[in-house]
Amino acid sequence: MHSRRMQMIMDKAAIALSTTCAIHCLFLPILLVALPALATTSVGSESFHRLLLWFAFPVSVLALTQGCRRHKDRIVIGAGVLGLALLTTTAIAGHNLLSEDGERIATTLGATVLAFGHIRNYRLCNKNKCNI
Repeated sequence: MHSRRMQMIMDKAAIALSTTCAIHCLFLPILLVALPALATTSVGSESFHRLLLWFAFPVSVLALTQGCRRHKDRIVIGAGVLGLALLTTTAIAGHNLLSEDGERIATTLGATVLAFGHIRNYRLCNKNKCNI
């Protein structure tokens, strides 16, 4: 019971991190115009996505694999792998591979797909009472 609760907490944390990443990506340009001093902080830099990824990646892998061990839902794993791949690739090489808009779209898409995987994982584990 305790490990199921921990897995559900990790899913919620991963959803929050993915959402934070998407919000940061979408609204940072607006915030920088409104508050130019923000550009001098870590929140205003490109490295912020890499920092979030350092937290989101291990939490996501643990939560999704623990849940999928029980319910074996391939959509959860597929969404997790695709979301993490998009976020990782964009964070590492997005600036060189894509335009600024392309980077924003890829990051937002990756965060959304990853959050979808965690929401599905959370619901399946709750419904099936996965005793991980």
